[in-house]
Amino acid sequence: MTARVVIAGLLNSLIFGFSFLFTKNALDFVSPLNFLSYRFTVAFLSYIVLLLFGVIKLKRKPYWKLWKLVLFQPVLYFLFETFGIQRINSSEAGMIIAFIPIVVNVLAIFLLKEKGDFVHYLLVGLGFLGVTLIVGVNITPGNVIGKVYMLLAVFSGAMYSILSRKLSKEFAPSEITFFMMMAGAVFFNLLRFVEGDFSFVFNVSVIVGALYLGILSSTVAFFLLNYMINKVSPIVTTLFSNLTTVISVIAGVLFRNETVKVQQILGMITIIFSLVVVNLRKNVDQSYSR
Repeated sequence: MTARVVIAGLLNSLIFGFSFLFTKNALDFVSPLNFLSYRFTVAFLSYIVLLLFGVIKLKRKPYWKLWKLVLFQPVLYFLFETFGIQRINSSEAGMIIAFIPIVVNVLAIFLLKEKGDFVHYLLVGLGFLGVTLIVGVNITPGNVIGKVYMLLAVFSGAMYSILSRKLSKEFAPSEITFFMMMAGAVFFNLLRFVEGDFSFVFNVSVIVGALYLGILSSTVAFFLLNYMINKVSPIVTTLFSNLTTVISVIAGVLFRNETVKVQQILGMITIIFSLVVVNLRKNVDQSYSR
């Protein structure tokens, strides 16, 4: 790994890790639907600017094929994630979202016909144990609903990963992301107006949150991630994604005085351990297959 790759990975982890904190701060002053409309409007406008300056380019392709992908993300994923973060700590949300790669491994068995051995399934089961440890803490009626929302976000995110694998053969990452941001801006603004909510909240936390998530999380982090994918193996990018979870927990504790229980820390470590070993074994298998 070069210094540039390490810096890109650290910046990417920091941006995504703090995204839960900025979302939580904004939701103290604005409804989830309002904030989602702000966020994706900013994100879509940032991609329009990139398109005008030729940073990204769109070719003539059947983009209608992306409808299933944009349904799961951004529509369902961000609906569930934002409503979930509204009800639970940002640190808990970050730990639960780390469960996405484990669910991807399970869905790949059924949807992509990918099979693993006994150890692979054992590691996936270990990941389920980890999320059980995290979710099983601080059970209250409102908290349970928030955790259910986050688990639905995990499933939506996993489905997005599966679909993006298939569609990546036909569409470039920048093309997929552009239409994701456009779909998010259109859908969440329409949904807000259908509900008759025409208000705009001018609050520092809301404005900063929308700019942070719309520009940094949706644009800058995306390019950093693509740079890493082009330079290093998937196992390295996975390690940095695990760092994202750790940063989200630290941010919640430091800036919102959130409490993290020992059981949750064990759950987070369990998920990260199982994910790292699964990816290491895949990397070794691919090396032998060559």
